[in-house]
Amino acid sequence: MKKIYLITLLLSVLFSICFSIGFSQEYKTTETEYSGTKAFIKFHNKDIYYLNRPVWVEFQIVNEDIHPHLFLAAYKKLFTFDFEVYSRTNRPVEHSTEWVIDRHRFEAVLSDEITLKENEVYGVRIDISRWFDFPAPGEYIVRGVFYPGLITNPERKYHSENELLLTLHPPYTEEVMQKERMEEIKKLKAQSLPPYEVVDVLLKSLMDGDFEKYFLYLRFDRFIRQFENAYRKYRDAHDTDKPPVVEEFKSYLKGDNKLEAIPYSDAVPVSYEIEETYIKGRDSTVTVRETFRYLALVEEKRYTYHLHLYGDKWLVEKYDVVNISK
Repeated sequence: MKKIYLITLLLSVLFSICFSIGFSQEYKTTETEYSGTKAFIKFHNKDIYYLNRPVWVEFQIVNEDIHPHLFLAAYKKLFTFDFEVYSRTNRPVEHSTEWVIDRHRFEAVLSDEITLKENEVYGVRIDISRWFDFPAPGEYIVRGVFYPGLITNPERKYHSENELLLTLHPPYTEEVMQKERMEEIKKLKAQSLPPYEVVDVLLKSLMDGDFEKYFLYLRFDRFIRQFENAYRKYRDAHDTDKPPVVEEFKSYLKGDNKLEAIPYSDAVPVSYEIEETYIKGRDSTVTVRETFRYLALVEEKRYTYHLHLYGDKWLVEKYDVVNISK
């Protein structure tokens, strides 16, 4: 009888331990869901949007919980972030061919682990015009989707707390585009931007081929020094002859001639992400991860832009670049 009692007692203790362990594991699993983590989306700049033109949306992940939130941020944003886009008649807008190809490309999905503490924010900027085939001008509803375990784990996802109403106007004429561009250049000349925004403007204008805007934030007598042939001509020229050399250098940057052995078009990324900004006195460095596509080959490089404060304007003097190994 005592043996039966001892066996029963032992089984009861073991059951209690197992139950406690099971409860503890379940509690931890529930805790890691971090219900305080929320996603928000907003337009990067309040603008008039046109069909087949960039539509920049900022995606922000905010941790409002007391517990840290760990998630995976893929180097290619489409593996961590997505959107659901609908017309006003509730018809879904399909993803673009470019998005589908990138999404199903046979390659490893590289990512970093991001830990958000309480009230910390992680944000990215995405041009949704490259991710979706908007069929026509009109009004569209945009909602964000966040995959903390990457899009390859689709059952775990968050929708943004808000939606955006996107109004797409018909494609504008070259005349209207030129007028708006000149107005934007005038506005930029009057502004004093922080270093990371200078680099942001620089890369956007480079990708758009808008060199008038691109040249606004270059210090040419410094920037030209990292181009062997151009700098030799500039250095050896008399002061009165230096401006024509700079104009020839600008033509090279635009791709109009072959001043250097390597065309400057090789320095035009298809996407980028600003990683870090460092300011010390009147000098600053901005580190950017840039993605390049050469036919079927995709490469990532890390650029470090060096800026100096002239008066109230930060200007780019040079950049360093290293390949990112995969």
